[in-house]
Amino acid sequence: MGSTLVTDEKLQQVLVRIPPCTLPMQAYGPQEVMWARKRPPVWAWVSWPHKPAERLEAWAEGWNDRVVFVRWNTPAGDVSTVVWRNAVTKRTT
Repeated sequence: MGSTLVTDEKLQQVLVRIPPCTLPMQAYGPQEVMWARKRPPVWAWVSWPHKPAERLEAWAEGWNDRVVFVRWNTPAGDVSTVVWRNAVTKRTT
């Protein structure tokens, strides 16, 4: 039973390091990305290759009419990705 716990812990350590899915540059479109001086808090739907999409508390770092660059904190460190603009809503802190 003890080795099962070690295996589960190692598996969790690997899973938290799998990066989220991100949009390719071709999805950004022709409009320039506006980078935020003060990162507004947002809710962002983030897709993963190994689990269902989830809604996360994040901060918007930049955006245009099609995409938003978002960043959030995890136990393994900061994570960032690019999502569709309609996958993001403002969040009040």
